[in-house]
Amino acid sequence: MKKIIALTITVFLFILNANAQSTSNPYFNYKGKLIIIGGGSIPDSLFSFFANYIGGKDQPIVYIPTATTDEEYIQKGEHLFKFTSRGFTNLSTIHTRNKKEADDPKNIALMRNAKGLYFGGGDQQLIADAYAGTKLYDEFIALLNRGGVIMGTSAGATIMGSLMVGGDARDDISKKYAFNPAFSFMTNTALDQHVLARNRQFDLISVVEYYPGTLGIGMDESTAIIVEAGQFKVWGISYAMLYDPKDWAEQKKKWGAVLKPFKMMASGSSFNFVTREIID
Repeated sequence: MKKIIALTITVFLFILNANAQSTSNPYFNYKGKLIIIGGGSIPDSLFSFFANYIGGKDQPIVYIPTATTDEEYIQKGEHLFKFTSRGFTNLSTIHTRNKKEADDPKNIALMRNAKGLYFGGGDQQLIADAYAGTKLYDEFIALLNRGGVIMGTSAGATIMGSLMVGGDARDDISKKYAFNPAFSFMTNTALDQHVLARNRQFDLISVVEYYPGTLGIGMDESTAIIVEAGQFKVWGISYAMLYDPKDWAEQKKKWGAVLKPFKMMASGSSFNFVTREIID
C-alpha cells in the first residue's frame, strides 16, 4: 500500500510539474515542433530531424516559397529540390500573393493533411502579406496543435516569431521601430537570422530594449534552433545568440547597466523556457 501511495504521489508531482511548466511558459506550448534556421546552406541533419519528427520522408509536406519574388523559380518547382534531392517524396506547394486565394479549399485541404510545413527564404513581409489573418494561417496553428512540424529558413525563420524584425529598422537601430506582427508560432519573441555572417549581432539589442518582455533569439547561417514546449536546442555549424530580458534585469541590478546583452549558444546547448537557464 505504501508503494502504491508513493507511486501515486510521484505521478501526481510529475503531472503537476508538467502543468506548471506549460502554464508558466510564455513562448511555445504546442504539441509540435519548430526548426528555425538562420539561412545559408542547411545541414543534412536538419532535414533528417524534420523527417524523423513527421514520421518519414514519405509523409505529406507543404512548401510555401512566397518569401521569394522569383516567380519563375517557383513555377519551375526548383524550390523543391532541397527536399527531393534528399529523398522526400510527398511534397506540395502553396503559393499566392492574395489572401483570398490563400483560403482556396484546395490549400486548406493540403494543410489539413500535412505533417510538416516549410517556409523558404526571401522577404518575410511577403509571407505575412499573403497569409496573415487567413483561414490558411489558422491551419498552420492547427498543424502545431496536432503535433506537426514547421521548418523555415531566413525570412521563413523570422516569420515564426512575434515581431517582424529587419528591413528599414536596421538603418538606425538606436530608435524604436514599429515592427509589423509576425506569425507568433513562438510568442513574445523576436527572431533574427544571418546574425554573424551579416554582422547583425547588435540588431536585436534595441528590439529587446524597446519591447519589454520580448526574448530575442538570433541564428547564424547553417544553424538552427529546434523548439519544443519546454525548450529550444541549438544545432548546426555556428551559433545562436540569446537576448534575455530577465538576464538584462539581473545585470542592471548587479552592475547598474547591461554589459553583456547577449549570450552565444553553440550547437548542442539548450535553453529552458521555464527556468530561463542555458544548459551546455
